Amino acid sequence: MLKACLNGGRNSDAHTAVPVTPAELAADAARCASLGVAAVHVHPRHASGVESLRPEVIADALTAIRAARPGLPVGVSTGAWIEPDPAARVADSARILAALPSSTGAPAGSPSAAHSPQDAVAPPVLLRAEGPATWAVLAEAVSRGLHTRVGLEDTLLLPDGTPAPGNAALVTAALAAGAR
Repeated sequence: MLKACLNGGRNSDAHTAVPVTPAELAADAARCASLGVAAVHVHPRHASGVESLRPEVIADALTAIRAARPGLPVGVSTGAWIEPDPAARVADSARILAALPSSTGAPAGSPSAAHSPQDAVAPPVLLRAEGPATWAVLAEAVSRGLHTRVGLEDTLLLPDGTPAPGNAALVTAALAAGAR
């Protein structure tokens, strides 16, 4: 599986193509999905551009992405730096989890909604790197048949070292390298 990691902690100061708003995330997610990624990973932001774990901020991003590309799996960051207070981070995460429908069809927030039986036996492995190691690690993931990811969160450069115009170019390069 190839996952597109659209923005991470980066903003448009780092690269003009980094999607920040729900509409930008949705358009980029749909573009990457049309190229063949199986999922996307995003860091939703307040209107001010600051990363957030607030359920309403995440809901805005998820709603936009799901409207643009129904059925596309979306992962949301839960990075400790986003909400430094552990109690607030757990409370936000619990509210988000309880509100989400599961992929298994189990009621939101139920124990069976969190994991499939296959995950307990052989959880999937996703191999990833950031910065200069991105393309070498992606090649290693491909050679081992492991899941991997690519996007402006991880690197701003194409495999040849030139600046990537955006996430779609990074996804295209990963697919050309054999990622699926």
